[in-house]
Amino acid sequence: MSLHGGHSGEFCDHAEGTLESILQAAVERGFSVFGVTEHAPRYEERFLYPEEVRLGWDVHRLKQNFDAYAVELFRLAEVFSDRLHVLRGFECEVVATADYVEQMLGLRENHRFDYCVGSVHHVFEYQIDGALDQLAAAIAQAGSLEKLAVAYYETVAAMVDALKPEVVGHLDLICRHAQTTRFEDWASVREAAGYALDRIAANGGILDLNTAGYRKGLGRPYPAPWLIEAARSRGIGFCFGDDSHRASDVGAGFDEGRRYLLAHGVREITTLRRGAHGLQRVVVPLPPDATP
Repeated sequence: MSLHGGHSGEFCDHAEGTLESILQAAVERGFSVFGVTEHAPRYEERFLYPEEVRLGWDVHRLKQNFDAYAVELFRLAEVFSDRLHVLRGFECEVVATADYVEQMLGLRENHRFDYCVGSVHHVFEYQIDGALDQLAAAIAQAGSLEKLAVAYYETVAAMVDALKPEVVGHLDLICRHAQTTRFEDWASVREAAGYALDRIAANGGILDLNTAGYRKGLGRPYPAPWLIEAARSRGIGFCFGDDSHRASDVGAGFDEGRRYLLAHGVREITTLRRGAHGLQRVVVPLPPDATP
């Protein structure tokens, strides 16, 4: 089961392959539920990624890609319905700061998505997990890495309250380019992260155990052990997310992620399913000796 992934080269500049090939990989690897959550478009030219600029893409192209994605996702969900429960979703963006809430809620309503993954990739409108010059500019505006981390978790909390996503993605993405930093040693960061977790709990969110951390060189999934413990103490559930950007990513790191959760006291895993009365949350025991 994965609730975060399915990014494909058809609709995302930094992914590969087709969405159909990703869903086929999920079938072949024994998935029962696979949530597809392509990135939402960004609505201003200044937020285009360097890869998108090199491809000649513009804001209009991003919107076209996303609309085409929604159509293809709903089509494939039907095609695969006898083999795989495909959840139809998207991953939000929090830029531009003044407009993102209306934009993201509009995408959800207009395309009738089942759910949303709420992620923060930008702080002060700078991308914090991409080009290092963007991260440096964000640190400069914040005044220090510690203050940027505080602002990151404040942004997560605000996003959760505004969008009420069913799933919150890669909670400590702020560590992507600062992997040797012990963020938990800063009381201000612990406090800000704790408040973000309070808001996730209050809004009924599920935390993404995001195994892309293994691919990114963290040596662990997102989030870190101290955040796992803090989430557990608040009764927040966890789901698996492979954050797949190609067929080979589907389910990658899940066995290691299962052992990681068990080692930190998590004994259940949460997923979602469409039902006769809307989206349903399903909680199942985390298998101790087999890949979920």
